[in-house]
Amino acid sequence: MKNKKKRVREITDYIKFVFPMLVLYILFFIFPLFQTIGYSFTDYNGINPRKEFTGLTNYVDVFQDKWFYNSMLFTGKSVILMILLANVLGFLLALALNTKIKSRNILRAIVFCPFVFNNVTVGFIWQFLLGRFMTDLYPLTGWKVFNIGWLSDSSLVLYSVVFVKLWQSIGYFMVIYLAGLQLLPQDPLEAAVLDGCTGIKMIRYITIPLMKPTAFVCIFLAITESLNMFPLIMSLTNGGPGHASENISLYIYNEAFKSHRMGYASALAVILTIIMTIIAGLQMKLTREDAG
Repeated sequence: MKNKKKRVREITDYIKFVFPMLVLYILFFIFPLFQTIGYSFTDYNGINPRKEFTGLTNYVDVFQDKWFYNSMLFTGKSVILMILLANVLGFLLALALNTKIKSRNILRAIVFCPFVFNNVTVGFIWQFLLGRFMTDLYPLTGWKVFNIGWLSDSSLVLYSVVFVKLWQSIGYFMVIYLAGLQLLPQDPLEAAVLDGCTGIKMIRYITIPLMKPTAFVCIFLAITESLNMFPLIMSLTNGGPGHASENISLYIYNEAFKSHRMGYASALAVILTIIMTIIAGLQMKLTREDAG
C-alpha cells in the first residue's frame, strides 16, 4: 500500500513539473510547426484570412526561384567560413590563454565580452564602424583600406558579415575550447612530455586528437551561430547591396512580411527545417560514433 501511494505521488509530482512545460511546448512549437506546414500548401498572404489550397505549387516554385538559391549560397558560404575560422581561431586563443601568462583572466574577459552584446546592437555598432567611421577616416589618413565599401561591395559583404559575427562569437568558442583543454586527461600529456613530444608536436599528435569531442560540439555551434545571423544581417546590411547578403532566414522574412507571400515563406521554412533536421541528425550520429 505504501509503495502504491509512493508511486502515485511520484507520478503526480512528475505531472506537476512536466505538464506546464509540455503545454507551452505544444502551444509555441508543435502548433506553429503544423500551422506552418498547413500554410505552405496554400496561397495565404498573411493579411487576408481567406486562403486557397494550392498543393505543392509553393514547393515547386521554391526550386525555380533564383533568390532562394542565392540565399542558400550565402548561407552555405557563411556556415563554411564560420566553421573554419571560429574553430581555428577559438582553439588558438584557448591555447594562448591556457598558459600561465599575466592578466590571462582579464584577457579572457575582454575576448568573451562581445558575446554578451545582442546581434542587433553588434550590427548597428559595426554598421557605423565599417560605414561612416571609415569614410571619415579616409580623408584624414589617405589609407585605401578606409575607402573600401565593406558593406556596399557585393563581393566583400559576405566577408564583412562573417567578420562581424566572428568578432562577436569568437570568445564563446574560446571558452568552450578552454574548458576542453582544462578537462584533458593528464596521463597522456605527461607521457608525451617524457617521450620528448613538446610544442607543435604535442598539439598536433596529442592535444588535437583528445579535443575531438569538443571540436564536434563547436562545429555544430558554429553552424547554429551562422544560421542565427538574421538580426545581425538585418541591422548591419538589411540583405544588401541588392540581395548580396541575404541569408535564408532573412529571405523567408522578406517573403512573408514584405512581399506578403506567407504560404511561399512557409514552404521555405519547412524546407529549411528539413535541412536543419538532417544536419542535426548527422551531428548526433558523428558524435555517437566518436564516443564509441
